[in-house]
Amino acid sequence: MNTKIDTTPTPKVKSSLTTNIAVSVGAIIAVLLVLELGLHLVIKPDTTRFSATTGWRGRANEFKLLDTDGYDHPFQLNSLGMHDTEHPFAKPANTYRILMLGDSFTEARQVTEPQTAHQILEDQLNTSGQGKQYSVISAGVPAWGTGQQLLYYRSEGRLFQPDLVLLMFYIGNDLNDNIPIHSVTFDDVAYYSPYFPLCKGRLDPQPWVYAPGLKPTVGTCSPFQKVLAENLHRLYLNSRIYMLLGPLFNRWQGNYFNKNLPNIHMYVPLDNETFRQQFPRENETIAYAWQVTFETIKLLQQEVEADGAELAVVLIDSADVIDLLALPPAEQEARAQEMPYLSMTQPDYPEMQFRRALAGHHIDLLNLQSELIRYTNENQQSLYFPHDKHWTVLGNQVVAGILHDWLQEKLEVKSGS
Repeated sequence: MNTKIDTTPTPKVKSSLTTNIAVSVGAIIAVLLVLELGLHLVIKPDTTRFSATTGWRGRANEFKLLDTDGYDHPFQLNSLGMHDTEHPFAKPANTYRILMLGDSFTEARQVTEPQTAHQILEDQLNTSGQGKQYSVISAGVPAWGTGQQLLYYRSEGRLFQPDLVLLMFYIGNDLNDNIPIHSVTFDDVAYYSPYFPLCKGRLDPQPWVYAPGLKPTVGTCSPFQKVLAENLHRLYLNSRIYMLLGPLFNRWQGNYFNKNLPNIHMYVPLDNETFRQQFPRENETIAYAWQVTFETIKLLQQEVEADGAELAVVLIDSADVIDLLALPPAEQEARAQEMPYLSMTQPDYPEMQFRRALAGHHIDLLNLQSELIRYTNENQQSLYFPHDKHWTVLGNQVVAGILHDWLQEKLEVKSGS
């Protein structure tokens, strides 16, 4: 006869097990608290560069001496953290204001402020302005994408009452900067930019934030996920443990986007079947980035025009692209043999994309490419620092001249003269 054995723990055993679990959990919490307090002493975020609006910005009144590929020079930011002179929000009478939104090319920390393209442009416009005053305001911050520039315009840029907003679009990485999980690192702490997602094909006009470990929003936009992301992001900014583990959590997000995109891939048509087969994830990422970018620009235009101003776009190529296109045809062919995928690229493809996507929106577009190539060929001199890859003193001068001539013609047409 089988005897049934009662294995139900006695109340004493249950109580002991509950106590052990409680003690273990308490010990873990105590260790985490001690670790958190200790890390607060070791990891000290640079809150002077953190921005709740844009993720980060320049540090107000920062001054340092910089060496750009052997060119030693002072670097001074103004009271708003921009590489520019001071500009009051109130626009002086008889003044035409131009606000330049951009990234490190617009900031131009590689040269002194008087040597920047924006300052040279202002000087040239005032020299040829026939009595009218021009003010060019630089709002360039390294690694800013188009979404961050829109958020800056909403919160601060519009206060300058610009007549014209120039979106200085860097083809090299602005597309990549407009998709989620975009960050910069200060003092070993990663700061993530807000982003604008596509929700069932339409851009959400309100920004989302990213929290390491949480899937970014790319198609279906759940209100619950937005609240969760906002709370986790807030926790991230206040938890040193979370900050320390952030890179580990981000590895989980690698399946959503390929963030390591060579800038030359931006010049490959999306319908190139060979590229789609060889680089399927890259193709998908770039397609999404183009769509987000153009929808963000359209939203920026709406808000700029609502303020009574005008939006125009300036396209900036990377040093590698300009230097490659400035080579003699034989050398370009040799380079293409070394890198076969170059044969899939079209130098004018980004401009074609912009013109196609923004057709009917009345946004003037200037592509610096042809003029920079022409100058490089005629003078046999690169306009970019060899290692830093940003414009040299001469490069800033040439870009300012191109912008000046383009704006002079644009303003003359507008005035009817």
